[in-house]
Amino acid sequence: MAVLTTIFFMWGFLTVLNDILIPHLKSVFELNYAQAMLVQFTFFGAYFLMSLPAGRLVALLGYKKGIVAGLAIAALGAFGFWPAAQLHSYAAFLAALFVLATGITVLQVAANAYVALLGPERTSSSRLTLAQAMNSLGTTIGPKFGGLLILSAAATLAPLALRTAPETVQLVQTLNSAPATQTIEAIRQAPPDRLVAALNDASASALDRLPVQDVAASFVQLPAAPLAQVVDSLSGAPLLATLAAMSPQQLAALPPASLATALDKLASSRLNAQQAAQFAGVRANIPADTTQQLASYRQKQAQLVQAPYLGLGVALIALAVGVWLFRLPPLTESTEQADTSHHTLMDALRHRHVLFGVLAIFFYVGAEVSIGSFLVNYLSLPEIGHMSEQAAAGHVMYYWGGAMVGRLAGSALLVYINPRKLLAAFAAIAGLLVLTTMLTKGNVAMVSVIAIGLFNSIMFPTIFALGIERMGPLTGKASSLLIMAIVGGALVPLAQGVLADHMGIQHAFILPLLCYGYIVFYGLRGSLIREPAVPAATPENA
Repeated sequence: MAVLTTIFFMWGFLTVLNDILIPHLKSVFELNYAQAMLVQFTFFGAYFLMSLPAGRLVALLGYKKGIVAGLAIAALGAFGFWPAAQLHSYAAFLAALFVLATGITVLQVAANAYVALLGPERTSSSRLTLAQAMNSLGTTIGPKFGGLLILSAAATLAPLALRTAPETVQLVQTLNSAPATQTIEAIRQAPPDRLVAALNDASASALDRLPVQDVAASFVQLPAAPLAQVVDSLSGAPLLATLAAMSPQQLAALPPASLATALDKLASSRLNAQQAAQFAGVRANIPADTTQQLASYRQKQAQLVQAPYLGLGVALIALAVGVWLFRLPPLTESTEQADTSHHTLMDALRHRHVLFGVLAIFFYVGAEVSIGSFLVNYLSLPEIGHMSEQAAAGHVMYYWGGAMVGRLAGSALLVYINPRKLLAAFAAIAGLLVLTTMLTKGNVAMVSVIAIGLFNSIMFPTIFALGIERMGPLTGKASSLLIMAIVGGALVPLAQGVLADHMGIQHAFILPLLCYGYIVFYGLRGSLIREPAVPAATPENA
């Protein structure tokens, strides 16, 4: 168990880094939400495409050698990030991710089933939940690690003395609630440093009630340095109008990071035809040498992933060597080597709790990955968290940290509480939290979406343990089918990305809500076993 939980930690760490890669590559390659979600589509698509080959590999090599092979393949994918960054190719990044995910698929097929089998069947859900808690430790630490090493640094806040000065506080109140004419005049009269501080502390929608042309005309009168800080704090129509009002010289004076972030915000916004034409005009107004500097900046940003993933590749190789040297029980009686009847995947699917379990894994992983994938962009929205991407990445760790806490607690609860009832209860609460974040704004929306992680906690290990329950020598095939269903992490985020491009991130959370609804059904009805148990292999019949 100690060796296996280390592996669970590592693949959780690797998987959650996708949540940091998405906003990073979205900015580097100026992607919309649907294009950025190809990261998850590629990563989790590998589970579907490679699960059956992974199952055959584990059947051929056994659990221990299968785990070693999975670690080695994942290391190869991590090393692939170096040439992908040098080529500055989104397709190359996706190819490296596919190889990395193939290795993790092999680990999932081998390690999940191995932990579930490594003890009494009655406590398999508890045991797998405990191992998954280490997976959640990896997903908790990963966002902080990725945010520090991959995402751009957070913008520096104005000094506290300036932010709390009576004049600044008064300006914030004016921005939030004064009549439009008075607010525009206050913007024009305010010293640049006080204006920047007030804009960061004002309501996210403070400027939306003002004529955007008047706002833009006021901002472009600022000196270069405070103008860049103002651009960093803007989004939507005020940002577009401000960039459109700037001269080519002012655009060239913006730091590459500010200009790149502004263009990325607008590329992801829902623009009407007039705004799209205005955005195209902004791009055309950028001087050629500034465009070249911007491309160079994006190239350097792409290369920020090289060192972290190189280090991860080395760690995976070291872990593979450690597992190879450690003696693990073979448990051959629950592998395909003990299946003298040569059952097929369809034989496993004929068991209703396996079939419904495959769908439950699909929807659970789809919901969990969708929420995690959108968290950085969602929390950085002005109406939700109004924070930088690096600050949002720090909050993502609370989402995954909640899953870790929930799994540690759930491991104990599952010893005493029926896993089916606990699964249904947790899914119902997660659904209510999704509904809350869809219907609210600010801190309530932010806290409710992060709290979903706490109730995601027991879902995967409980569904997995229930899905392979009483399957005997068919355990390997049932395990492969359940791991294939992780493709939900590829398809649901992509569908949510399409919805987000058309209706906004917040309303696109309707998809995870529907997913949790199905998991409630699985806990209450779909996981019940109606067919006879598959007899385990014995020395006489093996």
